[in-house]
Amino acid sequence: MANWDFEEMGEFGSEADADRWAKRNNVAPQDVRIRRKGDGVELEIRRSALGDSGTSHDDRRDGRRTGFF
Repeated sequence: MANWDFEEMGEFGSEADADRWAKRNNVAPQDVRIRRKGDGVELEIRRSALGDSGTSHDDRRDGRRTGFF
C-alpha cells in the first residue's frame, strides 16, 4: 500500500520557488504538494519519497522561508 502521508518542508515565496527547490532536491513531481499559505506557499513532500537517500532538505535558496531537516 502506498504511503500518502506528507511531511512539511517549509514555506516559500511562490509556487515557482517551491517547485524549483523540489526539482533541485530530486523530488518527483508526483511526490510534491504545494498549498497557498498567507502571502506565500507551503511545500509538502510525500514521506515515502523522503526515504534514506541522504538527500539534504536543508537547502534554503530559492525563496525558502522556513523549514527543518
